[in-house]
Amino acid sequence: MKPATLLLLATTLSIITANAQKKEKQPAKGYAITAVEKGGRAWKEVKMVDVTTGQEIQSVYQSINEIQPLNARTKKPVVIKENPMPATQTVSVAPVEHRKVINLDDELNKGTALGTTTRQTIRRVMVVRHKESRQKPFATNSAAMAYDKKHDRLYYTPMNINELRYIDLKSGNIYYFENEAFGTVNGYGDVANQVTRMTIASDGDGYALSNDGNHLIRFTTGKKPVITDLGALTDDAANAKLSIHSPGLYGGDMIADADENLYLITANRNVFKISIATKAATHLGAIKGLPRGFSTNGAMVEEGSKVVVASSESTEGYYRFDLNTLQAEKISKEGTVFNASDLANGNLAFEKNKKDKKAEEPAVATDGVKTITPSETARTRKPETSFENSIAVYPNPATNGTVKVSFSDLPAGKYQVQLLDLSGRLISSQEVNLANKLQIADFNIPEVAKGNYLIKVVSGPNKVAVTSKVVVQ
Repeated sequence: MKPATLLLLATTLSIITANAQKKEKQPAKGYAITAVEKGGRAWKEVKMVDVTTGQEIQSVYQSINEIQPLNARTKKPVVIKENPMPATQTVSVAPVEHRKVINLDDELNKGTALGTTTRQTIRRVMVVRHKESRQKPFATNSAAMAYDKKHDRLYYTPMNINELRYIDLKSGNIYYFENEAFGTVNGYGDVANQVTRMTIASDGDGYALSNDGNHLIRFTTGKKPVITDLGALTDDAANAKLSIHSPGLYGGDMIADADENLYLITANRNVFKISIATKAATHLGAIKGLPRGFSTNGAMVEEGSKVVVASSESTEGYYRFDLNTLQAEKISKEGTVFNASDLANGNLAFEKNKKDKKAEEPAVATDGVKTITPSETARTRKPETSFENSIAVYPNPATNGTVKVSFSDLPAGKYQVQLLDLSGRLISSQEVNLANKLQIADFNIPEVAKGNYLIKVVSGPNKVAVTSKVVVQ
């Protein structure tokens, strides 16, 4: 072999090896709401952590920093209102006792049984702290956060304050949706209405849930955000005695899958699957294989059906469990980790990678008498097209009273296309007889008020039920 050829081969192997090593060294990372130190109980810091080692990769927000929050609508500085402690009210709290108050606050929000006197003392102290510093970004702690990958933002809500906020990771600025209700919590003692679960779903919207399951809150993330309280979840009939509203299921976190479903992982390890379209919650079971005392307060999708969970109490490690089996195993092998009240990343459960999606794309399709290739179909769609289970709805927003519903690689048969309002009320429906690998049907939208609606495609025999949000203008 010639020297030049050997040199080229050696260089190529070196590059391949270096790239492989670089890929192997990429940490499995996520955002965590945690404390300054491992084992702390003040949920005021945001860190990016390596879940395989439990170590900090980057500090995103530090409570010691003075940051001027901005109004999410006007982008102007939030006016900090002074709320000094009343002269007639005195609360004596030593430093050690203060740390205990924070810890008890954590217990209070998990529904721990505490004496009446203890609860009253905690609430009295918390009211003072609430008045003094509620307008600092994480002054009252937080246990609900979601990463918006599209806009590179971390949405969150503070404990005991019904307000949505977010960190713009590009600029480092923090924005508040001032004077806009985000749930109904009215203070530290209002455990049931605390919002402790939050995620970004496959439809691009954010969803948050109160402890008692009576407030599923949706917030859009585009240029004109809308916050909507969708109301209470309902129990699937198969849930038997374990209701989504049970006080024993408070706390925890939410994740989302690629098919417009949410998954609630409660603090006591139970898992529920929640349909966004119907708001029905189905109990899947309890996570197995976690150590005694390990509460599941934070959750994020690793990949496929794998979910990583963190405890607000334990620094022992992070665990992953499988949504199909609910069996858990430890990820972090050595040392301690940052215990966390919440975890977040931009992954969706059961999301197919680009290679898989490309392999599934049909070569040729027919729309009536016209033959359409997938690339031609893609060019006719607007960027807002929503894909779920090989069904697409476009254009979105709908401006001329008609949308197209594209069916890709689904079983032949009769399908119902339905228009629903956000409460799930049926407005109109249309039958489509599906006969081709790719078929496009026009769906006529009746005269309705401008706003957000749902297009639902259902087929009883083929067990297909897909819902996409559409904006009517």
